Amino acid sequence: MNAFFWLAVTLLLAPAVSTSPPVKPAARPVVVLELFTSQGCSSCPPADRALQEITEKAARAGQAVYGLSFHVDYWNRLGWQDPFSSRQFTDRQRQYNRQLRTQTYTPQLIVNGQQDIIGGQRSRIEQAVTAVQKQPASSFVTVNGQVNRTDKILTVTYTLSAKGPYRVNIALLQKEARTAVGNGENGGRTLVNTNIVRQFRTIDQSDSSGSATLPVPNGLGPDQSSVLVYVQRTDNGQVVGASML
Repeated sequence: MNAFFWLAVTLLLAPAVSTSPPVKPAARPVVVLELFTSQGCSSCPPADRALQEITEKAARAGQAVYGLSFHVDYWNRLGWQDPFSSRQFTDRQRQYNRQLRTQTYTPQLIVNGQQDIIGGQRSRIEQAVTAVQKQPASSFVTVNGQVNRTDKILTVTYTLSAKGPYRVNIALLQKEARTAVGNGENGGRTLVNTNIVRQFRTIDQSDSSGSATLPVPNGLGPDQSSVLVYVQRTDNGQVVGASML
């Protein structure tokens, strides 16, 4: 048998090499629950627990439901300085109130930037989550990204499956904190808060990729933190994509 025969046999037995591009993950409905809360508000602990339980249940079921706790600062004047509170978060809540034509109150939950619900009304929240999950996947974009940490700085890079214009939000979250409250309406209680927003950045862009840096608060280690990237339409604030990094 000559060399040409063995060459032909080798070519026939060689595994086929695929030239098709890799399959990209399909878009799917995502739900982002933004809770505006305060350690100084006696009505807020039940809402904090509801958010935690709803998101944990969804995670066990493999559903894309993400929760954020924005601690507002206007309760601080009533006897307790919430260590996680920020004027930036109060301003974000009031921006939603103007957009949705509702009042500012706590605990207030915003569902995908489109609906406000009293934070303790668990059944209404679950109904809103189910309604979003029934929306067509074509209404959403996929979000991919990665986080690099050097010293006290996080660098977040992300890509979207479609171009904007979009408003990209990047939230550095503390997974859990226990706080002994000394004064105010919750004085004497130890509160448990989850998915606490510690740093927040918003970027308006039309490109399908970008990056941002965020400072890391003292004492917040990698094992106690995560980063949520979520995307909103610029015209009406609707959340159209999200990913926990």
